[in-house]
Amino acid sequence: MASFYANITVAGPSQEEVVAYLRGGGVAAYVSPTVKSATVVYHQDLASQESLAAGLSGHFRCPALLVMDYGGKVLLYQLYVNGDQADAYVSRPCEELDTGGEEPPEGNAAVLCEAFGMDHLTSRVERILRKPTDAVRGYALAENRHGELVQALRFPLLAVGAGYASIELGELPAAKGFDPATLVRTGG
Repeated sequence: MASFYANITVAGPSQEEVVAYLRGGGVAAYVSPTVKSATVVYHQDLASQESLAAGLSGHFRCPALLVMDYGGKVLLYQLYVNGDQADAYVSRPCEELDTGGEEPPEGNAAVLCEAFGMDHLTSRVERILRKPTDAVRGYALAENRHGELVQALRFPLLAVGAGYASIELGELPAAKGFDPATLVRTGG
């Protein structure tokens, strides 16, 4: 898979509702089928991904998790609830990221789990967020951390390892039983 990808998982709205919203805004994206009430948006315009995640969350009054894999080693997320950013996270090491001199956000497992109704999994998510990034004691790749986070939150594995650019190149989400014909493309 790609050494960089980004996507947004929204909890609640159906694929059809998300597609209508994106088409209404002229947003170029691929939209996954809704699985376990979660829909993944693989957006094209990375410059406006925060506003897209906030817009989806605000419009549907739901949580939206924007996830980015940076260089295969760093996992970042921003959680939006009802249109407002509620949490953010950057895994370590993150030396290559420009944080403007500020400490990168550590994420809050309790806030993340509460947003998706998974309060009972807070300690599991906390372990995932805090496990080091290294091949011996932790995660060799950001994609591995993302995969465990997705499983803990009961999201479809369609969110792991795929973004708009990789789908355009024919690298489809690697989820068991996934039918590529179920992806809907919007915009551009």
